[in-house]
Amino acid sequence: MSKFSVLFFIFFFVLKLCNEVNGGCNITLKDDLGHPSPVYIHNGGFLAPNSSTGAILLRRSETLEIACPGNKKFIVLGNDTTQYDVFTVKCVKDSTFRATKTEWVGNLKDIRCSAPPWFTTEETGAGCSRGHKMYRIGYKIGSKFHELYEACFDKHLLRTLYVKQQLKPESKFIELGRRPSFIEGDVFGQVRMSKLYKIENQKSRLREILGNGTEDKYITKAQHLNRGHLAARADFPLRAQQKATFHYINTAPQWMRGNAGDWAALEEALRRRVHAYGMPVTVYTGTAGVSTLPDAGDTYRQIYLHADENNNRIVPVPMYFYKIVYDPTKQTAATFISINSSYYNNTMIEKLQFCSDICEQNPKYAWLKWRPRDGTHSFCCQYDDFVKTVKDLPKLYVKGLFY
Repeated sequence: MSKFSVLFFIFFFVLKLCNEVNGGCNITLKDDLGHPSPVYIHNGGFLAPNSSTGAILLRRSETLEIACPGNKKFIVLGNDTTQYDVFTVKCVKDSTFRATKTEWVGNLKDIRCSAPPWFTTEETGAGCSRGHKMYRIGYKIGSKFHELYEACFDKHLLRTLYVKQQLKPESKFIELGRRPSFIEGDVFGQVRMSKLYKIENQKSRLREILGNGTEDKYITKAQHLNRGHLAARADFPLRAQQKATFHYINTAPQWMRGNAGDWAALEEALRRRVHAYGMPVTVYTGTAGVSTLPDAGDTYRQIYLHADENNNRIVPVPMYFYKIVYDPTKQTAATFISINSSYYNNTMIEKLQFCSDICEQNPKYAWLKWRPRDGTHSFCCQYDDFVKTVKDLPKLYVKGLFY
């Protein structure tokens, strides 16, 4: 083949590719997806926006798998409910798709579920952290499980030690929608987690632990215990993925000021940083220790949200929330820790900060701006220093700092 022929072939190949893209589908998170939102599977994984533009781009005739997993949940095409819970569609142009099992042609936003899809939480069979169990959370579609995150769970104390997820550059973009309700599943046995977080229960528990009159001091409209997300809702761009973060296995009791302050600042900053980083990272988000408060005699008592029928304390309020960000390719890591209380003085905070703060006045971490509120405090550790105190995680091979 002559040089001219090779160039001619390359030219028309590139032209054909451009025509396929230009004539393909361009889907926006704001306007082009159906509600109740199906689970969208593309190339064997969850559909994701382009990490640069936030749009979803498909070539002409490229396929999407549409799924509505769960009992008696079906795909709706326009105004017609089908008998299918899994369906394949092909890109026609812009936001128009053609169904492969029927003659239906229409906008992608007109494909929805008859009811919100149901995510699955199941034991993996693997152990973690000295005898506890790993669970995986995601969507079971046909014979395949599409995992979003894993959780290391302590069945005895009903607490999650950590969750493991991937944080990707496209996580900067998000499909907005109503906040789903939390579900309990069968992980917590007879304990109703939704009742434990009610203000009345929080006050009752503090009365029992700290004595009468203390409950109104600590539990107020401006400060009480929230269901603190571990894997953040906003770390996942599409609604069905976000919904799967609303399981109590992905939460721990977190004081409101820290949840809305330093913790929210860290979650937002990490999404921006990973977007700029341009590569996915592994994030371990966990809890450690048990938070304390002083009773009427100024003796510090550990705080638990519940006691079982044998008066064994369960569902501890953690002393720390943390995130380890790990790049397994470069073998770099950093750990970000938030002390879960706004009721500690400076002396107590100094005792609780168990490493030298690598973020403090370090220009490499200028992307992280803590948002302390009313006495909350956070700091950063080198990985090796962190695991001397918190020993729940699997061993990571770390050569340097992630920043």
